[in-house]
Formats: sequence, C-alpha cells, structure tokens
Amino acid sequence: MKRTIAIITMLLFLLSSILIPNKSEASQSVKQTVSSDINSINTSKYPGIKEKIQALQNKYPNWKFKVLYTGLDWNEVISNEYTGHWQSPKNLIYKKANYQGAWICSICGDKAYDNGSWRCASYEAISYMMDPRNSINESDIYQFEELTNTGVSASTIKTMTNGTFLSGHEQGIINAANNNNVNAGYIVARLIQEQGKNGTVLTSGAGYNGQGVGYYNAFNIAAGGNSTAEILTGALAYAKKMGWTTLDKSIDGGINYLASEYIKKGQNTLYFQKFDVEATGGLYSHQYMQNLLASTSEASNMRKIYENAKLTLKNTYINTNSMSTAHTFIIPVYENMPSTACARPNSNGKSNITTDSMLRVNVESTIRLRNAPNGNTTVGWLSKNEIVTRIEKATTRVGGTYWDKVRKSNGTEGYVARETYENESNYKLYLVPLNDNSSSSNTGSNQGNSTAKVKIDKENKIISVSPSAKASDILEAFGGTAKITKADGGYLNGAQDLVATGFIVEDKYTVVKKGDCNGDGNTNSLDAAVILRYTVGQYDLKNCYLKAGAISDGNKATSLDAAKILRYTVGQYNIEL
Repeated sequence: MKRTIAIITMLLFLLSSILIPNKSEASQSVKQTVSSDINSINTSKYPGIKEKIQALQNKYPNWKFKVLYTGLDWNEVISNEYTGHWQSPKNLIYKKANYQGAWICSICGDKAYDNGSWRCASYEAISYMMDPRNSINESDIYQFEELTNTGVSASTIKTMTNGTFLSGHEQGIINAANNNNVNAGYIVARLIQEQGKNGTVLTSGAGYNGQGVGYYNAFNIAAGGNSTAEILTGALAYAKKMGWTTLDKSIDGGINYLASEYIKKGQNTLYFQKFDVEATGGLYSHQYMQNLLASTSEASNMRKIYENAKLTLKNTYINTNSMSTAHTFIIPVYENMPSTACARPNSNGKSNITTDSMLRVNVESTIRLRNAPNGNTTVGWLSKNEIVTRIEKATTRVGGTYWDKVRKSNGTEGYVARETYENESNYKLYLVPLNDNSSSSNTGSNQGNSTAKVKIDKENKIISVSPSAKASDILEAFGGTAKITKADGGYLNGAQDLVATGFIVEDKYTVVKKGDCNGDGNTNSLDAAVILRYTVGQYDLKNCYLKAGAISDGNKATSLDAAKILRYTVGQYNIEL
C-alpha cells in the first residue's frame, strides 16, 4: 500500500511539473496581444467586430481603435464570471422594472445581496453585457476608452461639472489627472457615477452618525458591508486613515488608488475594470465593482458629460465639441465567440439557466463531445469549468455510463459522459449542477466544507485563516475595521474579497491562509503541485507561504499536505486551523 501511494505521489509530481507553472510563470500563461490594425481582424473568428469598428471610424475619423486579442475562450470567460452563487456573486444587478425576469440568476433567484436591492445576474445577462459587439456604438463605446491623460482643459472640466457637487473643484480634478496620468473626463464621470449629481454623505464632510466628520471619500473606497451604516462608516474610516480632510484630497487619493491598482496594471478601460480579462495582473478576480451594468452606465455618463449630450443637470445642453476629437478605444475579442451578438435578456421572461439544465464541466483539462452516446466521432471539446446547457438527460446507460446531450454557448451540440464508469471506488461526476456544492466537485474553487475562521498569533505577528476566509472575517476579528494590505502593497477594498497568504493586516500581522501556498487566495491543485515541487527542490517555498502549505506540522510542507489539499478540493478533507 505504501508503495502504491509513493508511486501515485510521484506521478502527481511529474504531471504537475509538466503542466503547472511556478508562480512567476503562471501570470504569463495567457498570451495576449494588442493590435491597431483593424483591417486585419479575422471576421470568421471574431464575427461582427470589424464591421462595427469601421462604421464608427468612418463617422469619426479622428477616433482610434485597438483590439486586445485576449486569447481567452468565450465559454471559459462567462463561466468564470457566473460564479459565487449564494455567497458573493461576481455580478449583481439592481432589481427594477427593466432588469427582472431573465436578467436574474435562476440559481439564486430572489436572494438579496448587498443592501437588499441587488440580485445575482443571470448567465444570459453576463453574456449580453460582456459581448463587445453590443457596446460598439456611440452610446456605449466609452467603456472601452483608454483612460490615460488626454489633456482636457480646465474650461472643459468646468463645463462638465456645472450644476454638480463638483462645481468649484475643477482644478482639483485637473491636478488629480496630471498627478496620476488619468483622463480627467473619466474622473468626472466616475465621481458622478459613484456619488450622483448632488453628492452624498461621503462628499459632504458631515460624517455619518457622528463618525468621520471632516473626512471625504469621493470614490467609495472601502465602502463595503450589508447595511448603510456598515458601508458609510467603513468608507469614512478609510478616509480618516488616509487623511482625506478635503474633497480635493479625496479625489486625488482615490484616483491614485485607481491608477495604481487598476489602470497601471493593465485595467485601463471601464470594461477591464469591471471584467478582469486583461491578464497583466491575473484574471477574473480583480474587479472594481459587482454591478454588472457599471461599465456601460459609466460610459453613458462619460458621453453625456464630455461629449455632445443632453444632461439632466439643469436640463441644458452642454457641448464640449469633442465628438470629433481624438479618442482611443481598446476592444477585447475572445476565442470561440458566438456567431452573432448575445441577445438582450427578456425582462418579462425567465432565465433558461436552471439548476438542472445548466451544468459545470467537472474535469481537470478537457473532455470529448461526441456525435452520439458513446459515439466514435468527436464534434467538439468541453473545458474545465465550462458552463453548458443540458438538452437531454439520459435515463439509461450506454457503454457503462450515462450520456447527456448538451449545448455549448456557441451552439455546438453533442453527447458527453455524465460520470465515470461503474467503478464506484473511482466514481466522479463530469457534469455538475451549478448550485451543487457536494463532494463531487473537484474544481479547486475554494468550495470546500471548511468554515471561515481566523486565529491571531500576536506574539509571532501571524493571522492564520481557513481556506474560505474573506476580508470580512478578518474585519470581524478586529472589531469591524482593519487595514488590509495586499502582498503587492495595494489595499483591499471589498469586505467579500478573498484574502490571500502574504497579505498584511494593520501593518504588522502577516496572513497565512491554510493551503494557499502560492498566494493567489485559493486552496486548490495548484498549491498541491507547488508543495510537491518544493519537496524535491524544484520550487522555493519559504516564510508565510511555507507555513500556508504546512497543514499537518505547522512548519514543514510535505507530500502528505499536498494530498490533503487535493482531498480538500473534492470535499473529502476539512482543512482546519
């Protein structure tokens, strides 16, 4: 038995050393390129993109366009965005008349998030909003605008801010734009998006319930929580910590944060800040807001504010004569996009994504899509974590297993094995319902059965947390307020954000997240691979990252710890503090 375990361990190591890059290599695993050659866009691979860009170029010759070839599979992208059900969905939508029905996720249904007015967005809604073809038009194009400084004049900014809480702060906006190399028009648009035309408590200096008087937080940084009190007091506490005693200081400090945490890291459009598909700093996890409509709404504000548009500010027309000025837009494209733009969800209908019909592909790499049950012809491939629609659910076995008929998001249909063969000792589902958090899952998506807990070692300045811990768990341990700094020096601003090994709390405590020895905030097979490589001298694992991998001993990471992490990812082991 021991020999068998040793052989399996060595095979895991060999596989991981071939397939799993180390931490420095992982960030470069997705190859992305930017091109200004619009004419070279492959219309068969990226249908409908070139034509829409050219139509705008013909109308506005001074506009410039770039294409980001993301290298990401469309199905993978939407699958990664359609996550977090029942806990913290990546995409929320404000429930009102025009955004009900098929806009609402059928898995979460009417479950309320944030302050009670938000709902989990449906798979169709995410697809519609992320499809760039739906936004390459005069109204929505500004979510793709490159956000570097374009030298907007003070007089233009004054026109933009007329009748808003920003009136009189034009020079402060210009200074913030120049100090951080950020588009001043974007600053105005985002401020009005965040605070409205008349501003809020966070821009008044009046504080909230006697707290934070004399402090400002124009960009709602650190404004997290499930109640108005939590949101406002958290934001004001952060403003006090940063010394934002005037609105101008808050604007400059907030833009500095956005520039350093997003724009300079490649998320240099509203679209990329909402949907983290630009791979410089990672993928899918670094998103500025949960509001699904945020980038489109903010783009509309930008057009209304600093283009030829009718504002609701005093019901006047403000003309900055900039529809013909130079703007640069970056349009993302994806592999295997649908042949036509994704349709707008029906507000009166229901999402066709149901618990039973929508499935996650539960494999480590890919699985064949066949022409018939147990057929010999391959009609396509399904990837790890891809979301598919089940058209027919098999009721009898063929060749020892059930073969369900499914449809990919690009329309391809075929048959795929629902499960492994009848060897019950090696049983595993290949098709898992999206709301299934059972032991059949092996995605390593931090869906294990451990409960978020925090232990503070004041003597050694260590905060140990369980694999599912979020910022909110640490904040609770510190009485509701704490400064959490990322390993790269940036600040964590969302209470529902995952914390990771290497984070610093209150400038003195180092976070050790059990199992997360690569510092990405998750405990999964990547961490197991890191440990296996460390045990044979092929990976440099030390300090807090070594402690994170040392599940059994506390100080030494072994192949046994790697095995425990792998068991955790499939729900067969509970990692405790």
